[in-house]
Amino acid sequence: MKLNTTKHFVLAGIIIFSFFVSGCKQSSKSVALSRIPVIYSTDLYQPPEDPDDHYDLATLSCLEELEIKALIFDISTSHRQPEEFGKTALDQIAKITGQSPPPFKIGLREPLRSPDDKALDQPEEFQGGVELILSTLEQSKEQVVMFLVGSCRDFAVAFNRNPDLLREKVKSVYINAGNKTKEIQTEWNVKLDPNAYVALITSGLPIYWCPCFGDEYKLCSPEDVSAGKAFGTHFFVANQAELLASAHAVVKNYFDYALSQSKEEPLSFLDREPQPLPESGRSMWCTGPFLHAAGREIYRTQDRRWIACTPENAKALGIEGSATEVFHFEPINNFQYRMKNEDGKLLPEFYDADPAETSTSIQVFRYTHPDFNTIMISVLSGLLETL
Repeated sequence: MKLNTTKHFVLAGIIIFSFFVSGCKQSSKSVALSRIPVIYSTDLYQPPEDPDDHYDLATLSCLEELEIKALIFDISTSHRQPEEFGKTALDQIAKITGQSPPPFKIGLREPLRSPDDKALDQPEEFQGGVELILSTLEQSKEQVVMFLVGSCRDFAVAFNRNPDLLREKVKSVYINAGNKTKEIQTEWNVKLDPNAYVALITSGLPIYWCPCFGDEYKLCSPEDVSAGKAFGTHFFVANQAELLASAHAVVKNYFDYALSQSKEEPLSFLDREPQPLPESGRSMWCTGPFLHAAGREIYRTQDRRWIACTPENAKALGIEGSATEVFHFEPINNFQYRMKNEDGKLLPEFYDADPAETSTSIQVFRYTHPDFNTIMISVLSGLLETL
C-alpha cells in the first residue's frame, strides 16, 4: 500500500509540473503582440568556445516575452577564426522553434584603442555588427533591450558613433561581464576588450550590470548571501544529462551536437535517436538576467520544484503565494574606475567615488536566496523542457 501511494504521489507531481510548464508556455503566447525587442550580442562559436553560449541561446528562445530583432556574433576571441561564428546553432534553434533566424552579422574583430574609439578604421567585413545595431534601433518604434554575453565591443562602438540614438531607443543594457564591485575586473569578457567595457558601463545608458563572478568559479557562501555580498550571476550544474533529462529529443541532440563538437550535418543531426549526454558539470551565468529582462519571477510549485513565470501566468496557473525573491538588481551610487596593470594588461578597477557624486544609471545583480544555485538549476531545467 505504501509503494502504491508513493507511485501515485510521484505521478501526480509529474502531471502537476507538466501542467505548470505547458501553462507558462501557452500563456506567454497570448502576449505575443507585446514581445520585448532585443538586440543580442554573443560570442557563440561552432565548435563551442564554451557551450554555456549554446545554453544561453536555447534559454533566450524559451522566453516568448522576448524577441530577437538582431543578433551580433561577437568574434573578439583572438585565437578563434571569424568564420567559426555560431550560425550552426542559430539554424538548429530555428528548426527546433519553427521560426526564421533573426537578422545577424559578425562584429568587430580588433580591441578598441580607447573608450571613445569609433573603430572606423577596422576592415569593412567586420563593420556589419555595429551597422545592424544602429539600423535596428533607427527602425524600432519602441525602446529596445540590448543584451550581451561576450565582449562589450560592438555595443560600445554603436554608442560612440551615435550616442543620441542609443539614449533615445535603448530601454536597458544587460552587461554579462566583470567581477564583483570594488575590485579589478579580471573576468574573461572584460579582458576581451577592457576599453569597450569601460565605454559601455560608463555610458550613462540604463545599465543592468551582471558580474559573472564574486570569486572566480566559486559559489558564494550562505554568510556572504546574508551579508549582501553575493554579487555574481554564476551557478553550477553538476550533471548536464540530469538537467536535460526531460527535454525533447531534438533539444537533447542540439546540445549533443555542441558538447560532442560534432562535424556531422547539423540539421539532420537533430532528428537522430538521442545518445546519452555527458554527466559532466557546466557553469552557467545568464539565466537570472534573462528572466529579469523578460519580466518573469520565480515561484515554488506544489511538487516543490521551481518555475519562472510572469505574475499574470502564475495567477492563471493557480500558483498560491507570492513569488520568491532569488536575486535582484540594486543601484550603485558611488562608482569610479581607474586603469591598472594586471600581468601586462591594463584593466579597469572600480572603487567608491566621492560621496557627493552619487548619481549613476547602473544597477548591479546580487542574489539574495541562499539556495540560489539549486533554484536556478530547477528553473533552467523547466525552461528547457518548453523548447
